[in-house]
Amino acid sequence: MKRNIIVTETAALLPDEQPVEIVERKGIGHPDTLCDGIAERIAVEYVRWCREHGGVLLHHNFDKVQLVAGEVDVHFGGGEMLKPIRIQIAGRGTRQTPDGRAIPVDLIAINAAKTYLRQTMRHLDPDRHCVIDCYAGRGAGELAQTVAHVTANDTSAGVAHWPFSRLETAVYQTCQAINQEMMAQFPIGEDVKVMGARLNDDLAFTCAVPFLASEVHNLAQYRSLKTAVQQAISAYARPFASGEVQVQLNMADDEEAGDVYLTLTGSSGEQGDDGAVGRGNRITGLITPFRPSSLEATAGKNAISHVGKLYNVLALAAARAIVEQVTAVRQAQVFILSQIGQPLARPFVVTAVVQSTAEALPVAARREVEEVLANCLDQLDGLREALIDGNIPLF
Repeated sequence: MKRNIIVTETAALLPDEQPVEIVERKGIGHPDTLCDGIAERIAVEYVRWCREHGGVLLHHNFDKVQLVAGEVDVHFGGGEMLKPIRIQIAGRGTRQTPDGRAIPVDLIAINAAKTYLRQTMRHLDPDRHCVIDCYAGRGAGELAQTVAHVTANDTSAGVAHWPFSRLETAVYQTCQAINQEMMAQFPIGEDVKVMGARLNDDLAFTCAVPFLASEVHNLAQYRSLKTAVQQAISAYARPFASGEVQVQLNMADDEEAGDVYLTLTGSSGEQGDDGAVGRGNRITGLITPFRPSSLEATAGKNAISHVGKLYNVLALAAARAIVEQVTAVRQAQVFILSQIGQPLARPFVVTAVVQSTAEALPVAARREVEEVLANCLDQLDGLREALIDGNIPLF
């Protein structure tokens, strides 16, 4: 059966060519990102347990994790947790191996959540600061069969683009730099957010950066540190702009009243900000309102048959492969639509919307794009294994 692969050409302006562009990234400690990370770690650990205790892949989806903010008393010099953060794990998981052994789904999920938090957050202790509950139920029989037969678990679409615009690159890398180099240099927490806007050639970054209350002892020190972090972000972001770069930090601060962004644990999830899987970064690691994207949550879904994960990851890999392998294409958007119960390697339709480096896409280049898409579909098994092992970033 021939695959339904369609290549179309567009002359629409790229985001880089438009006068205004907006891009956002939520850092590793944002409540939404924490929920994504917890969900994905649970899926990875669940599959690992199943393989180690029977060598089988069983149906599961742990893509319904919610973080309910706690309460803290935080002030210059420290603070205390008044009410713990609640993490609620839902979704579905097979609870018995084919030979009848019970699978400790709740224990796997809760331990995975704690492990992820310990590895991600330096000042958030899941035993002291969190209450974690698992409400995961059993999967429906017909969906369990999609894993057994490796067919599409849902009717859904995966969407991605390549390459990144200048602003997308700037926002992604700047947020990563704050979460890595700057976090090691300054007393700041993991719950970073970077909202970027490009107005013609000028870049404007509005950043949220929490400062660790235990290491900031007065308003004067806070002001000094805030200025230093702002300058560091400006210096890092400047090479991405051909015009001016403006960075504003913690815009909700009321310094005269002493009301500033201090945190006990490094995340706003300690008070006032809830989180949920799928509300944050898309498969590109960004939130890009000027681009088409899927509303599917990739994190936590099973990597065996759920197209909400597989097809979004595949769309990004395919878009990148098109641009890297077809010299006549400078921009690609890939859309992949499934039908539940149908073979994963034969989606209902795959379409690439490409922009040519020339006035029109040559016929030979169109065939090359079709071949790249077909080859990417043929590589689904390898993609699946990489996802199962947790080796592909999803957010």
